[in-house]
Amino acid sequence: MGLIDMLFPADTVSKVREDMLEYGKNNPSMSEAQIIEKFSGSMSRAKKAEAKEALKNMPLPKSKPTKKQRKKAADDAKAKTLMDSLEKRASDEIKAERTKLGLQNNKKKTAMMRGGMANGKEHMYAAGGSVNDGLKALAKTRPDVVAKILK
Repeated sequence: MGLIDMLFPADTVSKVREDMLEYGKNNPSMSEAQIIEKFSGSMSRAKKAEAKEALKNMPLPKSKPTKKQRKKAADDAKAKTLMDSLEKRASDEIKAERTKLGLQNNKKKTAMMRGGMANGKEHMYAAGGSVNDGLKALAKTRPDVVAKILK
């Protein structure tokens, strides 16, 4: 920041525009070109000040990682692969030990069992169960409702 900028801080661009409009209203005999010429220095100074402020607030680009950071990243990657292989070996050893002891290693899903036929379609049930034809059962208790359904 220069000495002039410190002594006479630049107005904002919107402030300079307001001043230009006010000056144009107060001096109707001046042309637009004359008003722009009069305020051009202030406007460019205000734009430069806003650009400098924007640059101050702009995040800096990320630089390349240092040699130390690259070495740390490589060491971390090696450590992760080593831990993964150790976990896999430990898991295999645990499975072998469980097998030796006669314990179940894997959790198997319960297979679907055939439940029977209903309305000409085969039904499957996890627990085996049976299929009742709903209309036949309903016909025994409420024949009037079944009659309305089948109409």
